[in-house]
Amino acid sequence: MTIEAPGFRHPSLNPARARLDEVEAPPNGYHEHMNLVLRPATSADRGTAHRLLTAQLIEHHLPADPDGVTRGIDLALAPHSCAWLWLAEREGRPAAIFLANEIASVERGGPVLWVEELYVVPEARRRGIARALLARIREQARQRGVRAIELEVVPTQAAALALYRSLEFEQVHRMRMSLSL
Repeated sequence: MTIEAPGFRHPSLNPARARLDEVEAPPNGYHEHMNLVLRPATSADRGTAHRLLTAQLIEHHLPADPDGVTRGIDLALAPHSCAWLWLAEREGRPAAIFLANEIASVERGGPVLWVEELYVVPEARRRGIARALLARIREQARQRGVRAIELEVVPTQAAALALYRSLEFEQVHRMRMSLSL
């Protein structure tokens, strides 16, 4: 199932729903109410990124080839990469990772952010970390002229679906296909 964020609207249009743009995303990336730091990953974060991305792949029963994960991280951290690799740290410990790629979209008439991975460690789930991280990403995306955020979610991931729906992501009736090379 593929879903995407709708056009950007003011939160007052639907005050009864929890909105992505109602979550505070301070410029410094630090959320005092959660002791949460949201920031782009750096080369120093390679080990942390590798552990989190590998855990996510294993949890979803996907191949977790260590060399493949390393190559993906190298590409994301390369100079002038179109990738967005972000970390969330709660109380000084890694709590979540976000990996997306900025792509050109004629359908949207500009750049779109395609979310490849959003993973929150099990012990930090249901604490607003994914919501806060998406709010920060949305703020950064708006500043850079990104037109939409798109992602896919496995229909059995009820918590993820509930989060995305609460943030007013809309379901896109398409089927994702892949050709391994």
